[in-house]
Amino acid sequence: MERSTPTMALHSTLEIQRAQARDQYDRYESNKEVITYPDSAYPQLAPFEFEDANGYFPEVVNDDVREQQTPSTPSVPHDQQPTGIIWGLPKRRFYLVLGVAILALLGAVAGGIAGGLVTKQQYTSQESSNSTPTPKPNPYNTSTIQSMANILSTSRLTSTNRTDANGYLHRIIFFQDTHNALISQHWDSQNTTWSTSNLTHLMSGSTTPLNPLPGTPLASAASTYANASEVHLWFLVPDNYISATSLLHPDLAPENWVYDGLDGTLLETRAGSQIAAAWQRCAGDCGGDWVLAYQDPGGDVNVANSSAWGRATSVVQRKSVVGNSSLVLLPQLDGTGVSRVDLVSETVGEGESEGAMQKMKYQGQWEADGLLIENLPPPSSTLQFTGTLMNNFTETMFLALLPNGTVTALWWGGHFTSIPSINFRGGPTVNFTAISTSEDAMFYGISNDEVLQYAPDESNLFSFVYVGRVYP
Repeated sequence: MERSTPTMALHSTLEIQRAQARDQYDRYESNKEVITYPDSAYPQLAPFEFEDANGYFPEVVNDDVREQQTPSTPSVPHDQQPTGIIWGLPKRRFYLVLGVAILALLGAVAGGIAGGLVTKQQYTSQESSNSTPTPKPNPYNTSTIQSMANILSTSRLTSTNRTDANGYLHRIIFFQDTHNALISQHWDSQNTTWSTSNLTHLMSGSTTPLNPLPGTPLASAASTYANASEVHLWFLVPDNYISATSLLHPDLAPENWVYDGLDGTLLETRAGSQIAAAWQRCAGDCGGDWVLAYQDPGGDVNVANSSAWGRATSVVQRKSVVGNSSLVLLPQLDGTGVSRVDLVSETVGEGESEGAMQKMKYQGQWEADGLLIENLPPPSSTLQFTGTLMNNFTETMFLALLPNGTVTALWWGGHFTSIPSINFRGGPTVNFTAISTSEDAMFYGISNDEVLQYAPDESNLFSFVYVGRVYP
């Protein structure tokens, strides 16, 4: 299939901007223990305090009215009744009895309404405060009930890593829980434990709370430059615009996530677009840029970066990419520096029902760089791409999660090696619904309501070895 290289704008979307000076912060001790937030801590409705229904409505008290025996009176035709008598009762007594009856009726009706409100509110309060929501029965597949306890069934997964100024390795992964909250798991080589942060809860009191699309695509990147570290997370909101949050001082303030407004730029995506991100390094003494790929409403794959978020470049034209394609951005070695970037997407294969993983590379400008994994199915919620780097960025592996649960891959280390199906050795039986890899060659997957971690088998290119459970 003929492919054309897109015409490049004079302005490069990967221009290098020197790192700006950062504010100095006082050092303070940080608690790196596991921090969990029960569901009851999430923003939720606060139930009213209900008393007994009668406490809200006046009781009918008739101490002053008592039945009295009155002498019987002869029957008098209605048109001859005295004007002071109504239905055989003196006017005063008739109106008093009528008022009592009306009050009793109103009390009964109001009591019933209040009782109903109490029951409904108590149910809502109990449902909100449960540590895990009770899934509704599924008449078609009861096996999905348990899988909804910890992780959103449609959650995607993203992962990144960084090395801090003291040389400690940090790994961070992101996904959504069953409340649609964005969750991060953090591990560092000093403490060697995973800690949990609920980003949605942490930012719930801010002027810009997080509002991710359920099952939103996720992209993350991290960097350490000039002794300063940052972690960034991108996601979609319900109107299909890209939103972001950042951790600007992860070592000094590991819970201080802030809203990232992308310099006021609105990046609109195609409905169902996937996203990818990377920290684009550069040769020489410079900071680099945050790079983000997405599919715009017209179907083109755009690449934007932090040097000028508003000047995104169309890298893959819509005629050369399938709708809602999986996307990967991966830094690559270019000589001695990591200034090259690969963009992976899916194009139409030789057959109309087949796709192929295609690669674009950036070395001063974007250009096509051939096909990778071929004979892929069309895009779907279960077809996902990811890529990782091995042996100090000298080897690359591109992976694809297929709808049948198989993870296929293509390895490059001087030559290409096709891996039809990766063998995940050790650990539980897996059926991945989402996968991700970090630049330090770690593989993460969501399977059976858990996030699992695997590392490449040094003795077998076709295998990954189970490391452990990341969450819960």
